[in-house]
Amino acid sequence: MKKTKGFSAAFEILSAVLEVAITVFFFAILALTIVLVILRYGFNETIIGGNEVMEYLFIYTTAIGAAVALGRREHIKITWFVDKLSRRARPFVDVLGFLFIAFINAVMIVYSIPWIRTVGGFESPVLRLPNRTIQLIIPIGCGLVILYCLYHILNAITDGSGTSKEGTA
Repeated sequence: MKKTKGFSAAFEILSAVLEVAITVFFFAILALTIVLVILRYGFNETIIGGNEVMEYLFIYTTAIGAAVALGRREHIKITWFVDKLSRRARPFVDVLGFLFIAFINAVMIVYSIPWIRTVGGFESPVLRLPNRTIQLIIPIGCGLVILYCLYHILNAITDGSGTSKEGTA
């Protein structure tokens, strides 16, 4: 049974949208950094809340970037053991790895929701934003990781390949 092209296309679109968001966030971080340095050292001024915005953008970029990296199969992995396996065994190990990653992220979602409820009402020092606006990226990012894991597991099951572009899991 082969995977449908529409399913893969949907994940490509999702990845493209998330990559655009990451690019915009990185550009904003870069622009803010340059402007803040020029203002601080050139004019002895600053943008109120600029550092907070940079921190928040970095947090969002990291959470979304982790999901996109997993989606592109460019996450950190050590393939020495998997390379020693037969080509037929690799998809099974691949599925186990993705199940483990999905499980860890599901646990993070389960524990992050009560944590956000408890401490999410506190406001940030300068911008006075509720912390939950930043903390919500944790379950969102973990949810995206789980979605990509399920996608790769489905690919491994339907294709029987389950291997990365290089032929290793």
